[in-house]
Amino acid sequence: MTTLRRGWTTAEGWRDTKAGMWAWLVQRAAAVLLLVVIAAHLVNPFRRGVQAALLALALLHGLLGVRSLLIDVGVSLRWHRALLALALALAAVLFATVWAWRWY
Repeated sequence: MTTLRRGWTTAEGWRDTKAGMWAWLVQRAAAVLLLVVIAAHLVNPFRRGVQAALLALALLHGLLGVRSLLIDVGVSLRWHRALLALALALAAVLFATVWAWRWY
């Protein structure tokens, strides 16, 4: 059995990273940042920047989770890239819609 080893410190190591891995990395980073933003939100819930970050990260993390669920229930792995793009685009559209509606 061979072990896949990738040099993460080189440009070639990151260049071949597939969409599924990027989705996983972004979702995990969003989860960690959500913890930080939730703590900041608890300290001062009325800061607009904290509210925006909380909304954006929650949308991103949630939609990437839906993408993972779709893949788990049998959506073809060929859809990794399209589902990632769809999750990112939908998060951006929902964020812009909710944020604009909030200040209307």
